[in-house]
Amino acid sequence: MSAAETTTEGATISEELEQTASKGVAAQDEASLFLVGLRDVAIVSALLSLFAAAEAWAQGSGLAFAALLATVDGFLVGAATTALAHEWGHFAGARLGGGHAPLKPVGKFPQLFDFDYKNNDERAFLWMSVGGNLAHTAVPILYFVALPTNGPGTAALVAGAVGFAVFSSVIEWPVIGNARQGMGGLEALGTIPRDFVARTTPWAVAAAVLLFLAL
Repeated sequence: MSAAETTTEGATISEELEQTASKGVAAQDEASLFLVGLRDVAIVSALLSLFAAAEAWAQGSGLAFAALLATVDGFLVGAATTALAHEWGHFAGARLGGGHAPLKPVGKFPQLFDFDYKNNDERAFLWMSVGGNLAHTAVPILYFVALPTNGPGTAALVAGAVGFAVFSSVIEWPVIGNARQGMGGLEALGTIPRDFVARTTPWAVAAAVLLFLAL
C-alpha cells in the first residue's frame, strides 16, 4: 500500500471517529460498575470452566479428539479472556487518567464504555491506551505462571492469550507513540490503516502458533 493510500484511509477513519465523537456520550454511567463487573466475571468464569472441562477430558481419557478440542478451546478462551481484560484495562486507564468514560448498559456487551473524545484531554487518552495494553500483557503472564503448560490445552490457552496481545499491541503501540508526541486522540487513532485486521492477524496467529509449538 502506498503512503497516499494509507493517508486517504487514515483520513476516512478520522472522519468516522469525528462523527462518533460528535454524538456525545452519557453524562454518567448507564450501568453500575458492580453489575458490569459481575457480567464479565461470569463470562470469564464460564469460558474457563468450559476449557477446564475439555482439558480434564483430554488429560483423563488420552483421546486425540479430546486433546484437539482442548487445544481449540485453549486458543479461543485465551484470546477471548485477554480481549475482555484489554477492554477493562482501557476503562481503568481512562478513569485513572481523569477522563470521562461512562459505562455502557449491561446489555451492550461487548461494548464496555464510551470515551468522551470531545472533552477528555491527551492525558486521559494516553492512560486509556496504555491501560489496555498493560492488561493484555498481564493475562498471558498470569496464565503462564499459574498453569502448567505440559498439555496441549494449557499451552494453547497461553498461546491464544499471547496471540491477542500481539494483535492488539501491533495496532495500538503506534497510536500510543503518536499520542506521546502530542497528537490528539482522534488524530492518533486515524493513523490506523483501514485494513488493520488483515495486516495484523497473520502476526498474531504466527506468534500464537510458534509459542504453542515451543511450549
